[in-house]
Amino acid sequence: MKRYLISVFFLLSMVCCGPRKTANLHVLSIKEANQGRALPMHVVPLDDIIKAKLATMSAEDYFLSKEVENLTGIQKKVLRGAQKELVVVSRANQKNDFLVIVDFADVTGSDRQKLEIGDRFYSAKDIYVLVSSDDIRFVTKKVYEDYLKSSGY
Repeated sequence: MKRYLISVFFLLSMVCCGPRKTANLHVLSIKEANQGRALPMHVVPLDDIIKAKLATMSAEDYFLSKEVENLTGIQKKVLRGAQKELVVVSRANQKNDFLVIVDFADVTGSDRQKLEIGDRFYSAKDIYVLVSSDDIRFVTKKVYEDYLKSSGY
């Protein structure tokens, strides 16, 4: 009986602490995002090969690349000004790596236009992202909700 209880506890801990099959990516863009112009956003599932290729690409190069057309599982959105989006990310492997990439019109630094969803969010159910006028970043649920309230969404 004791072994049975230990086995059940172990299985439950694996289910609760392991990777989730899906995660909710909550994206909030402010009114000034990309100076009010349409802002393309892709959520790209990563494997080691794709991750290595995209690490060296700028956001502009990524969106102009012919290789992107051959990638599968990309979720594409267009943000326009103050907007909130929910993207359900389906995880295909144990690494659970995804890249959120946007292409700001007047920003050249790729680190301000890419977010990697990886180990940090291994078992997260909800991930919150804020798109400001010229960068994209992770925020806490509280910051996300406070911004929603203050902006009248």
